[in-house]
Amino acid sequence: MKDPFVLKSIQEKIKNLGSVSGCYLWKNAENEVIYVGKAVKLESRVRSYLNPNHSDPKTRALYLELQDFDWIATSTETEALILEATLIKKYNPKFNVRLKDDKRYPFITVSMSEPFPMVFLTRKIKDNGDRYFGPFTDVKAARDTLELIHRIFPVRKTKLKLPLAKPGRPCLNFHMGRCLGPCQGNVPEATYNELIDEILSFLEGKKEGLVQKLKRSMLEASERLEYERAGYLKNRIDQIVQIREKQTVVSLDGGDEDIIAFARRDNEGQVILLEVRGGRLEGKKSFPITGLELSTEEEVIEAFLRDYYLKVTFLPSLIILPSKAKANYSVTLEAIKEHTGVLPKLKFPDGGQKKSLLRLAEKNAELSLTERILATKLRDQTVAMKEIQEKLKLPHLPRVIECYDISHFQGSLPVASGVMFVEGKPYKSGYRHYKIRGYEGINDPGMMHEVIGRRLSHLLNEEEPLPDLIVIDGGWTQLSRAAEAANALDLGQLPMVGLAKKREEIYFPGEKEPYTFDIHSPMMRLLRNVRDEAHRFGVTYQRTLRKKKTLKSLLDDIPDIGAVRRRALLRYFQNKKKVEDATLLELGTVPGIGEKLAEKIWEALQKLKKSRLANQKTE
Repeated sequence: MKDPFVLKSIQEKIKNLGSVSGCYLWKNAENEVIYVGKAVKLESRVRSYLNPNHSDPKTRALYLELQDFDWIATSTETEALILEATLIKKYNPKFNVRLKDDKRYPFITVSMSEPFPMVFLTRKIKDNGDRYFGPFTDVKAARDTLELIHRIFPVRKTKLKLPLAKPGRPCLNFHMGRCLGPCQGNVPEATYNELIDEILSFLEGKKEGLVQKLKRSMLEASERLEYERAGYLKNRIDQIVQIREKQTVVSLDGGDEDIIAFARRDNEGQVILLEVRGGRLEGKKSFPITGLELSTEEEVIEAFLRDYYLKVTFLPSLIILPSKAKANYSVTLEAIKEHTGVLPKLKFPDGGQKKSLLRLAEKNAELSLTERILATKLRDQTVAMKEIQEKLKLPHLPRVIECYDISHFQGSLPVASGVMFVEGKPYKSGYRHYKIRGYEGINDPGMMHEVIGRRLSHLLNEEEPLPDLIVIDGGWTQLSRAAEAANALDLGQLPMVGLAKKREEIYFPGEKEPYTFDIHSPMMRLLRNVRDEAHRFGVTYQRTLRKKKTLKSLLDDIPDIGAVRRRALLRYFQNKKKVEDATLLELGTVPGIGEKLAEKIWEALQKLKKSRLANQKTE
């Protein structure tokens, strides 16, 4: 239930908004901005968030956390969208879809703001007339492209304020034919700018037109008997053609297109952008995105169009998007046009060649997302192990962690489970089940003493290595009995802790007062994962034993079933998840079971099913 005072305070502020366009910023109890949005009419849009039964799940989730809001008025909705992008980048709100650009991607810059422009990499965009191409999500690809430009086009590479008052001495690049040497003052600016136009065409993907232009210049030079220049131009043509031949033709019609697809998993996602220039696939860009939980396909695409195309200075006339994200993006497109001068056309193909390219992009997105998630988990596991060693004061990095849990049903069929994690990941070969031998009824501490004693005795007898850390699922009592078992074997130095469920507190041997750590830290995430896996493994085993016992008891009570038929039924059902879901047809396929007996068994199984449901409610 939302605090009535909070709602009244928000409603009073809404009255001041009126029908102006702008951005609104929702805040939580800690005064953190948790969502930024834009609207043509701020009052009606902000008021819509105060409905606890809103049809949109994200709005309902936001309603539970919002405590206050701010707003900024703008002249138009387009201005609001541009401001929205700035505010999202500034506050990083958890409910907004956004590019995970915690690092600045590089751009290739052509410094048009100065005479005799240079071509170089930068991570900062200035509004000074320079041309920017990118962003490049792969830094190596950006450097390779820059190196290629410097090899093909003799543009200057030394930072100088040109023209110089006094002609300079040319560097080695001039003597190698890799620079026209504008520092000498003998290259007309118009001639140099022709070279810059060629570079711009190259970066824009207009390689076919560039080749044709260079061929005309080569023929003109040849007709003037300037064979050295003609040979020089032919060498540049050959290099550009060689690059084009390596690029895949994806459209016989030619043209420039961006093909965008994405993959999502929980709150994370990956966008893939395939660049088609002149009908040829020139490159692939990959962008991590976050804030996808409870977000629609339309929100994902709109956020990417906003965050990506409001940075670039060149974009194609056509953008191909997934049909599942088909929507009206007119405001976003107007903002892009205002920024780049180009109003791109959007296409949402349902079939044909464009759909095939979208599937290619989607496959790349899935692979990139999987790779990123795995890399993140690996990094988190390494950080978690280092944090465990530091916080728990362990002598070694806990590369091998074992965890033990006790499971029973109201004291009956008590079992224990032991799981092993190696390098922060489950190691299934190290998993163990134990049937409790020395205790009956409800005695979790005593059972833990038995299991730890059996496990450590086995490791000692077999001369196997001890784990770096043992985690006991439970509090001080269970941990104390486990430590007693270790001490009895002269293994008191073996690192061991208890992890209690309710408050996620950690207990140390010999200390009754628990310690608390940040439950969201990598250390606690890993320890909880280990503990929860041990609990899952134990409960599954205990339920399997109970199912077998119940089934065996049930079969004993059914007349006309002898030992042979009983064994046949047990073999048939031993790998079944839910025996009570067996159909009459399935029962009839068991060797030795006829139609009448199958019906009798089925009726007994229905009674078992009802009994099971009643038992589960009491667990």
